[in-house]
Amino acid sequence: MFNDIWIARKSALSLARTLMVATMVIAVGTQYAVITADDHDNSLTIVNEYDPFG
Repeated sequence: MFNDIWIARKSALSLARTLMVATMVIAVGTQYAVITADDHDNSLTIVNEYDPFG
């Protein structure tokens, strides 16, 4: 979990490039988390999405 959106976005982009999978930054209360697209659920609030192929 991240408190700073900038750090969460940087981590998500790095993870997407390293693993070559789509990643997402989601909001969880007042914090942020990074997940892969495989873990996406319709109940999650997506802040940013990173696709290494796009």
